[in-house]
Amino acid sequence: MKRHHWILLAVLVCISLSGYLVVLPGTQVCGIKLDWLSFSQAALVLEEALSWETRSLEVVGLDGDSEQYQMVSVGIIPDVENTLKALRRPLWLISKSRYPLLFHVDEQRKALWLHEVAERFSQDPIDASFKISQDDRVEVTKSRPGVLVNIDALAGRAFGDEKWTEIPGQIYLPLVYIEPKVTTEQLESYLPLEVISSYSTYYEDRNDRAYNISLASAALDGLTIDPGQVLSFNHITGPRSKEKGYRKAGVFIGDQVVDDYGGGVCQVSTTLYVALLKAGFEVVEQYNHGMPVSYVPLGLDATVAYDILDLKMMNSLDTPCILKIRAQDGCLTVKVFGKKDPGLVIEIETRVVKEVPAQPVSDEVTAGDGMNGKDAEDTPKLRSGFMVETWRKYIREGNVVKTEKLNSSWYPPEIPKSP
Repeated sequence: MKRHHWILLAVLVCISLSGYLVVLPGTQVCGIKLDWLSFSQAALVLEEALSWETRSLEVVGLDGDSEQYQMVSVGIIPDVENTLKALRRPLWLISKSRYPLLFHVDEQRKALWLHEVAERFSQDPIDASFKISQDDRVEVTKSRPGVLVNIDALAGRAFGDEKWTEIPGQIYLPLVYIEPKVTTEQLESYLPLEVISSYSTYYEDRNDRAYNISLASAALDGLTIDPGQVLSFNHITGPRSKEKGYRKAGVFIGDQVVDDYGGGVCQVSTTLYVALLKAGFEVVEQYNHGMPVSYVPLGLDATVAYDILDLKMMNSLDTPCILKIRAQDGCLTVKVFGKKDPGLVIEIETRVVKEVPAQPVSDEVTAGDGMNGKDAEDTPKLRSGFMVETWRKYIREGNVVKTEKLNSSWYPPEIPKSP
C-alpha cells in the first residue's frame, strides 16, 4: 500500500474516532442539544439543562385535579455518566442522533411516592341521597364514582425501564373507577316524594328533657328507610349516655319516675312510632310504658331503653321514605316523606277494652287517725289500669278497605304507697 493511502486511512480512522472524543453533531438527549461538545462539557450542559433539584412533575387525577411533585421526591436520579457513554460512537453512526436519558431509581423514595399519590388521588364513591328543603321538597344529592390509582400502571408510566426519550412534565394517572351503590338515576326515578304522614307532640321547652329530645331528633332527621328495611331506634340514636351528650331528666322505671341520662327520648320514639304507623309501616318491635304518658293517648306510646327495649319499624311500602324531624319551641313533629297514594287515608285509633280499678286504700289507712285528721274524700284517687288495643284503618274515597289490629297495651293500676 502506498504511503498516501496510509495517510488517508489514518485520517479516516481519526475522523471516525472523533465520536469518542466529542459529541457528534445533531446529537440530542431528551431534546437537549449536545453536538460538538466534549464529553466533560456535555455533562455540565446536560446537568444544567435538567435542573433536577428544581424540576417538578405534575400528576393529574380525576376531573383535572392535579399536584406538583419534585422529581427528587419521586425517586428518579439521572444517570448522566452512562447517558453520555451511550453517545460515544464512530462517525458512521452519525445518523443516530436522539438518545434517551438514563436514570437510577431510589426504591424507597419510589415506594413512598407511589403510596402518597395513591392516598392523594384515590376517592371513595359517594352514593346519591335524598335531602329535604326548607319548603318540604325532596331533592336528590348527586352520586359520584370513586377512583383508585392503579399503582402498577403508574409505576410503569413514571419509571418504565429506567430511561426516558422525553422528560415528562405531566402524567395522567391510570385510574380504576368504582361505581356508587346508589346512583343519582336510581333515586330520581322515585321522585316526586311528598309528605305521606306526620305527627306532633308537645313538651315543656328549655330544660334538660327538651335538650335530650332535640339530641335524639337530630340523630333521626334526614334518615332514609328503603323498602323492606327495618328502622331500629336504638341503632340509629345509640346509647343515651353522658358521653353521647345526653343529660339527666325524668324517665319511667316501672311505675316510678327517676332521673337518668336520656330522659325525654321516649317522646321521640313515641312520636316517630305514630307517624310511621300513619305512613303504613309494619310494627316489628314496640313496647308501651308501665304507666300512661301525657303526650299521647293510651296505646300510642313506644318506650325505649338501650340494649333492652327497642322500637323497630319496617318500611313495607314500595318506595323509600325519608324522615324530617323538628323539635323546637316545645313542639316535636315527625314528617314521613314517600310516594303519595291519592285517595288513601290511614287512621290510627285506640280502644280501651278493659279498665281495672286501682286497689282501694286499706281501712287501716283511711280510718280516723290513720288519715292524720284528713277526710277520706281528700285522699288522691289512684289511677285505674287499662287494657288498650291499637287499630289501623285504611280508607279509600271514604270507604274503609282494610282494618288491622296492631297491638294491645297494658297499663297496670296504680299501687297505693305505704304511709
